Amino acid sequence: MQKKRTSWITLAVLCLAVAGLLLFGARDVLRDVYDSLRNQETTDQLPDSVSYSDIANTVATNTANTNATNTNEPVINTTPQAIPKEFLLDVPFTSQAPKANWDQPYQDACEEASVLNVDFYYKDKTFAGDIADEEILRFFGFEKTYLGFYESTTAAEIARVIRAYLNYSRVDVIENPTADQIKGFVAEGHPVIVPSQGQQLGNPNFTDPGPVYHMFVIKGYTADEFITNDVGTRKGESYRYDISTVMNAMHDWNGGDVENGAKRIIVMYPNS
Repeated sequence: MQKKRTSWITLAVLCLAVAGLLLFGARDVLRDVYDSLRNQETTDQLPDSVSYSDIANTVATNTANTNATNTNEPVINTTPQAIPKEFLLDVPFTSQAPKANWDQPYQDACEEASVLNVDFYYKDKTFAGDIADEEILRFFGFEKTYLGFYESTTAAEIARVIRAYLNYSRVDVIENPTADQIKGFVAEGHPVIVPSQGQQLGNPNFTDPGPVYHMFVIKGYTADEFITNDVGTRKGESYRYDISTVMNAMHDWNGGDVENGAKRIIVMYPNS
């Protein structure tokens, strides 16, 4: 009787082991399906996106109307300009590893990819074909000549590179921004680049434990979330973070002591 019981127990263990192997093998597939469904659900809830050309045309029209009705009397605006409750800019996306190669130098390409997302938005360009990979490698080449390195650039350093390499005459590094300030920049048509302690973002798509230092782009917002292009994952287009998560994780490089780095953002302005 004992021998028969042992045989049943052995069979049950083998069945569980096989089921476990099958489940383990399918885990990534199941996770991808779940993420796809989740992303589709959140994408359906996104605000309508606005291109930079739409914003530029609106600003030009408003300026023309203001000039046409201008008088010699000064106009004093006594109320702060309200921003929309939600807003989304049509910022094109590439991850920092466009060909899914996460070896070096792509592991350290979050700064370059974030800048290119914003640059392509202002220039109404798309990341067709191999252009993203080519642009990132070209960016690295300039940094190595201009800075002497490309890894872990601070907000101030990447701002200098943007001016020198991409010829943006105005690139602001904002100290201690508030969430409302960030929303204001986005509502004016300016995506925001955020340096952060990447592990504090808690993005499940990062390879554990996540990057110590990371940059990504805020391109939109809702009442309680920032809508981002997070270049640190192939699933980063329109990735949503709680506003509190972004504000807490926001830290500059600080010589590698990122957790104690200053809170800063980078805002690029197109040349007029």
